[in-house]
Amino acid sequence: MLKNYHQKLQEIHTLVLDTAKKTLLAHEIAYESFVNRNSEGFEKVAELIKSLDEEARTIDNEVVKAIALFGPEASQLRELITNIKLTNELVRIGDYAKTYAKSMNKHLKNEVDFTKIDKYIMQLHEAAIEALRKAFAILEESDNEKIDALYHETLVEESKTDEIFTLFEKELLANLCEDTDKLKDFLNILGTCRKLERTGDRAVEVAKLLLFAKKGGKLESF
Repeated sequence: MLKNYHQKLQEIHTLVLDTAKKTLLAHEIAYESFVNRNSEGFEKVAELIKSLDEEARTIDNEVVKAIALFGPEASQLRELITNIKLTNELVRIGDYAKTYAKSMNKHLKNEVDFTKIDKYIMQLHEAAIEALRKAFAILEESDNEKIDALYHETLVEESKTDEIFTLFEKELLANLCEDTDKLKDFLNILGTCRKLERTGDRAVEVAKLLLFAKKGGKLESF
């Protein structure tokens, strides 16, 4: 029975890891598509994550089955329940990538001038993606010191997204003062890029959940 339980736990872990990698890939493709001004790349993002909700439901169902069949102990139950919370975060991260890609594709087709704001968007992308990488790396880590390090590195990358977004917002406001005709375009771009800033926030939530799953304690304390 114990062997079967560990097999089930490994199956769930693999499903979660695959879903996490898919959401990360979606953001990486969105970044490359922006850099290369690739409309087809943006369209691939939606295609990549179209089954994300279904995958999340599968994980949740497998967790429920494991609880019902094996009656896990407290530490095991903590890890299983964390996976259910984790799927919610992964779906949101995927949705951010999809919404960003769809909206940014429209901005590019509308021939908006990105000359003064290009660097901010790319830096925001890079920090958000790095935050996801650090958070997701905790999934495959068992050493407590390395887990702590990855958690704090995730926090650092998330703080970068906040700082970059603030600078980006100021730059956009300065541009608005110069050319009020572009008011709608710039405000729409700001709203689109907020999805990247929120991706950093979600990466921190993922890291918190994984830290709780692996080390215990109280979730609010992280």
